[in-house]
Amino acid sequence: MSEYSCLPLPYPDELLYSVITRHHLRMSNTSPKWTLREVFGTENVIPTVDLPSHIKDLSKGSQLIGISSDQWIDDHTLFAFYAPFLPSERCRRLRQMMKSKDGAGIHTLTGITASTVDRSSNLKFCPICYEEDITRYGEPYWHRTLQATGVMTCPNHGVVLHRIVDPVADRHGLTVLPIARCLFQSEPVLMDLSEKVLLRLQEIALDVQLLIGMGQSHELYDLRESLLYKLSEQGWLTPATRIRQRELAEQFTVYYGKELLEVLGCILIGNDYSWLTLATRKARRAGHPLRQLLLIRFLFGSFKLFLEQRNIRYSPFGEGPWPCLSKAADHYKESTIERVQITRCTDTGKPVGTFTCRCGFSYSRRGPDQTLQDRLRIGRIKVFGPVWMNQLKVHLQNGLSYRATAEKLGVDTNTVIKYALHDQVEQGLDYSKTPSGLKSKKVKLSGKKSATGYIRVDWKTRDLEISWEVEAACKRLLEDSQAKPVRITVASIGKRIGKLALLEKHKDRLPVTTAILTNYMESVDQFQIRRVQWAAKQMKDEFPIKRWKLIKKAGLRPGYSWTVSETLDYYSGQGLHTLSITGEVTSQWHQ
Repeated sequence: MSEYSCLPLPYPDELLYSVITRHHLRMSNTSPKWTLREVFGTENVIPTVDLPSHIKDLSKGSQLIGISSDQWIDDHTLFAFYAPFLPSERCRRLRQMMKSKDGAGIHTLTGITASTVDRSSNLKFCPICYEEDITRYGEPYWHRTLQATGVMTCPNHGVVLHRIVDPVADRHGLTVLPIARCLFQSEPVLMDLSEKVLLRLQEIALDVQLLIGMGQSHELYDLRESLLYKLSEQGWLTPATRIRQRELAEQFTVYYGKELLEVLGCILIGNDYSWLTLATRKARRAGHPLRQLLLIRFLFGSFKLFLEQRNIRYSPFGEGPWPCLSKAADHYKESTIERVQITRCTDTGKPVGTFTCRCGFSYSRRGPDQTLQDRLRIGRIKVFGPVWMNQLKVHLQNGLSYRATAEKLGVDTNTVIKYALHDQVEQGLDYSKTPSGLKSKKVKLSGKKSATGYIRVDWKTRDLEISWEVEAACKRLLEDSQAKPVRITVASIGKRIGKLALLEKHKDRLPVTTAILTNYMESVDQFQIRRVQWAAKQMKDEFPIKRWKLIKKAGLRPGYSWTVSETLDYYSGQGLHTLSITGEVTSQWHQ
């Protein structure tokens, strides 16, 4: 390229394609091929509007105006529209392909080819910008932002964009934006639109303008963590951080309307694998920028607000570490717990956090936390741990009463009695008559004979004995990951410990046993979820896991709830080698 055939300086937000068309006019070339040969050094180039190739060759010829190939890519192509939503390595490859002489795989690399979003070949212009450009620069030009997919109105003036209908260049030609309106005919890209659709289109245009203007300053490939906070705020996130996709899709469609979604090629089809479902899951493929922007605006109100709030994370129990609340530990109320397991309360649907300290003490509470004082609240103690048990023995050996021991350990008196009696059964010791001393003889707990010869049952002692058997049986059922799950009910536990009649006929005399059994008993939904998890684990070598196979393996019948359906959605389509069963949605029993 000679000094006289140098490319003209680009205008603000001008498309590289537009710069080439202006050069074509200035050189008075009768054939586009002559212009392409002058600009790229070869005529075997298709002048692509959005993501052109051969830019390194073009930049060599534009050295006189001092613009590098990276500047052309960043400031005068739609690279800035697609790059933020691509993995960093793919961005690097895209840039290299645009610089190279082989651009055959550019649109495949960005996911444009596989996307169902319509990639229009029509160049668009704003009638008001057209007049302003002539006044300001003496000629009009193609604005880069207006060529992005989904931009149907001018972000600066709010009017519907136009496209040229005559004359139109062929595939290898150059569509010039003439300097006089009498030289061409145009029409609006959309007509007969409602006020609501026009408003939404203007909002989308503003978001695209901001996205392109920020360049590659933000990486937005994996948005899930940034979206969870807002999804939770709107009630579309379960405590186990799974998304209620059906409700989300319904509200998303109501917000934008089917008319607009059809115009943009973003209509939602199906529930399990719609583009909205994939956009809210952990990123495994690149999503179209337009669709990502639609989701962001729906949740945050605008792309600008999203950029301000994207670092807020979903945390119903605040940021860790969390305090250990075992009064028996020397680190009581110190923040020693690094992780929290979040599940869902089956009664209220609220998140339940389980906190486990290295001392073995584990407790849970229903959230979300509202104040800092909530961090020191226990809903239910799940495991006392060896440190607590050792302190229990020490206090009783030192002569403290059950009531005083309970106060020191932060539990009620019945809990102290229960664990003390369990320990004495195992050790052959007797705390039952007085906590001040230990006796070496075995304790007989079943009952005592009255003067009349009848056996009088010590129901308090029997209640504590049976409660321990019940808890042990429940834990065995939950911990057996190989056998097919059995639902925890009064009947199933009673049969296992051989005391079904007692549990059914004398539950009013067994308050501790009844309370423990109630904590462990499963609803139909809880049991079905546990069966789905068991089935998914058994199918861990299959990839992907078929939903119908999962249903068959779990033995589910039609009519299961949406909660169970969500669990099926989560485990189907994925191999268990990519998942962690622990910590996901599971049957929980909480106060």
